Amino acid sequence: MARKSDKSYHSILKKDDLLIIDPEAIRPQRTIPFKLNTLIALGVFVFTLIIYMLTNAKSLSFWDSGEYITCSSILGIPHAPGNPFYIILGRFFCIMGGGIPHAMIVSFISSLLSALGVMFTYLMTVQLLTMVEKNKYLIISGGIIAAFLTAFSFTYWQNAIEAEVYGGLAFIINLIIWLTFVWVKKQKDFSHQTLLLLIVYIFFLGFCIHQTSLQIAPAILYIIFYPLIMKHIKTSSFWMKCGFYTLGLLIVYVIFNKIGQATNIPVLEKFVLGIAFFGILYYYLRDKISKRVWLLALGLIIIGFSPHIFLYIRSSIRPYINEGYPHNFNLFMDYILRRQYGDFSFLERRASLFSEQIGYHFLRYFSWQFMHVETVAQWFKAPVMLIQMISNLLVAFLGLMGFYFTFKKNKHTFRYIVSIFFMVSIAMIFVMNLSDKEVRDRDYFFVTAYNFWAVIMGIGVIGLIRSLDFLKARKAIQAFLLIILLSYPMVNMGSQYFIHDRTGELISLDYGLNIINSIEENAIIFTNGDNDTFPLWYAQAVKDPNSVEYVHPAKDVYPTENTKAIIKDAIEYKNQQGFGVRKDVTIANLSLLNTPWYIRQLRDKEGVEFSMDDKQIDQLRPFKLPTDSEVEINSPNNADNFTISLKEGLVLYVSNIAVIQIIKDNYGKRPIYFAVTCSETSGFDQHLRNEGMVDRLVPIEGKEQLDLDRTIKNLNEVYKYRGIFNDKLYKDENMVRLITNYGAAYMRLSEYYKKQKDFKSAETYFNKALTFIQDKSRFLGLKTVLLMESGKPDEAAKLIDEIIKNDPKNSQALIQYSYALLKQHRFDEAYKYLRIAAQISPDSKDLAALITQASVIYNMRKQGIEILVTMAPYSQEATQFITYLQDPDFNLDNQELE
Repeated sequence: MARKSDKSYHSILKKDDLLIIDPEAIRPQRTIPFKLNTLIALGVFVFTLIIYMLTNAKSLSFWDSGEYITCSSILGIPHAPGNPFYIILGRFFCIMGGGIPHAMIVSFISSLLSALGVMFTYLMTVQLLTMVEKNKYLIISGGIIAAFLTAFSFTYWQNAIEAEVYGGLAFIINLIIWLTFVWVKKQKDFSHQTLLLLIVYIFFLGFCIHQTSLQIAPAILYIIFYPLIMKHIKTSSFWMKCGFYTLGLLIVYVIFNKIGQATNIPVLEKFVLGIAFFGILYYYLRDKISKRVWLLALGLIIIGFSPHIFLYIRSSIRPYINEGYPHNFNLFMDYILRRQYGDFSFLERRASLFSEQIGYHFLRYFSWQFMHVETVAQWFKAPVMLIQMISNLLVAFLGLMGFYFTFKKNKHTFRYIVSIFFMVSIAMIFVMNLSDKEVRDRDYFFVTAYNFWAVIMGIGVIGLIRSLDFLKARKAIQAFLLIILLSYPMVNMGSQYFIHDRTGELISLDYGLNIINSIEENAIIFTNGDNDTFPLWYAQAVKDPNSVEYVHPAKDVYPTENTKAIIKDAIEYKNQQGFGVRKDVTIANLSLLNTPWYIRQLRDKEGVEFSMDDKQIDQLRPFKLPTDSEVEINSPNNADNFTISLKEGLVLYVSNIAVIQIIKDNYGKRPIYFAVTCSETSGFDQHLRNEGMVDRLVPIEGKEQLDLDRTIKNLNEVYKYRGIFNDKLYKDENMVRLITNYGAAYMRLSEYYKKQKDFKSAETYFNKALTFIQDKSRFLGLKTVLLMESGKPDEAAKLIDEIIKNDPKNSQALIQYSYALLKQHRFDEAYKYLRIAAQISPDSKDLAALITQASVIYNMRKQGIEILVTMAPYSQEATQFITYLQDPDFNLDNQELE
């Protein structure tokens, strides 16, 4: 319907504070022909999907991707709260996909849903723009800009090209917002309630993809209520009631939160809050919505939530991945409520300041979204900080212009976008309550906020164009500016393409394969977290054409008949579950070992002997050792027995107790390993022998033990390094960090040969190690030490000069080179470089300690004091060490330089 005049865009008259409005001002208009709008929306969808498919991961990625693919392939139960509809959808596509690898299928689902989310970004932006703009070409342009800014923003694109749930979340939320505006456009006196029922159903179906789909519910309710608010309620009365109800609901939440904690009734406060909120809705809508519709809504909520039944039923069958084991009511509720991660309330802040949660998390991630500044800086040979500033200003300006334009043209539209953006940003930050010590970046939690900011930016572009209406030659200028702004999403896409192109990325797959192929037949391996567990689960359960298998024959083990039988049963169980490699291996995740269900899973299904019954497992609790203790580890052959000592006061968590018990019950019967990523080994760190990416449990006690032959074989023959040396393949920080573990393995070989005085081999493996390490400057100083010890002082001197030239602040390299010079008794040169290092890092504790130690051992106290005096203003340790060196009676017990 066309508007009668511009005044109707935001015409509001007041009589006794009762709002009287043009009914057309609160609803989107039919400015663009339906067919044209549909064709453009489909074009946006197709183009976006093509780009996603060109950049899509063809195998698993790190973090949750491997778990989601595996669970979709075998119909498993992923980490809480389960995302059941996503897993069911993934399983359906896997069945229908024929011989297409399941990794490609599940990643395609993310791309498909994300592209649909982009399409609805376009459609909802158009809906909003029709309330403030008449020109259909400008409206279409704003919608396209919003859609493509969303599609190729950092986090949205990341979620679209790997097996993740956030593409589905974006699709659900954008669909709901669009449907809400369709209802607002069509409704008269709360008619078209079928659309409202559809929105209710999609909300709770979306909850089965990701629980934060409900984050926009208050904003959607506000928009749905808005016609009633404008028509029947005084403005002052409305906001007073809103404040009253909000305060009341908050009080209800706090009171029942305390009652729930006291009575051990989980999330009692949320159920009571939901009932109270429903009561308020029913009170105000009882005359607008019939009882039949209320009952239908309740039924649709149940149907929407029903995919969770899959978790309950499938878990009881005990699939290979069965996290949380939600097969009974108590475990099911714990699982849905994510209680294994702890009971967190948004009333108890997990960061020291809310401003830190906004700044460090939300705004820091925000700065990544709409331009990859490093790439653009390379294009224009400009400083990264300058490009970042320009990008931030542009993003902020267009967004603020969007708010201003809607406020000026139609305050109803302004209220709509403010309500939605508030719920997906500030409210989301408050409820997610992220700590300042998260194990990884959590930008994906705020992808909806960045998505909707792109919508506001698209509106802001049109606002900027319209701000030039006063110019005489406005049409030419506006057309030129529009072309420039239409190119912005494409510039963003171009800058982000390289870092999102997963073509040929097999690093994650190989990481899991290399760990699992490191170990001997029928081994148990303890893993640490997501990135050394999920790729192994994937390798065992999912058929991947890129997977390879290597089995080292077991040695020094003496399995009993019972051991052989339960291993055979475990292999048969896994063969029934999936089609991967190394079914003989048992993967034991240390984090999950804190939970009784997981210990039972390993005992009952994975072939792990564990001499505790269910009651004993359920009674496991952390405790502090009252005295020094010893744990005897006995092998069936009695020749390889050993004992570990645990100190008084040590806290043993459930996972530590489980690890000790697993080792006691299985040692000598099966090879036992820890992944090198495990920082916690439950007291067995002196009985580990490295074999590359894994450490084997051995009876011999010692530091830095190495199985030379096995390590060389693994590194040079067994491991695959596909993609690591491909400079055209982007590696993010997490990949770089994990790839460094290969470099560390080669470093261990280098150190071994250095101790054997085989400096040629030591240098060869050192150089090989550097190929896996991105920040080589950290290790170049160690190479100078190696060169000095191998009798190549000239090469070492040349290398240190290159280091100083290329990285003049690399004090660590100077310290290491000085150490090598001191060992060679080349004191003048050593102290020369120590002085340079002190100028660069006067607060370095390691440097002050080395100077002090060397000055005592080599009787260079005067020279040492001279350097320490320059460091004293910056280092308390340097001041203390000066007093030591000034004391002629001060000496060191160890007269060797460490």
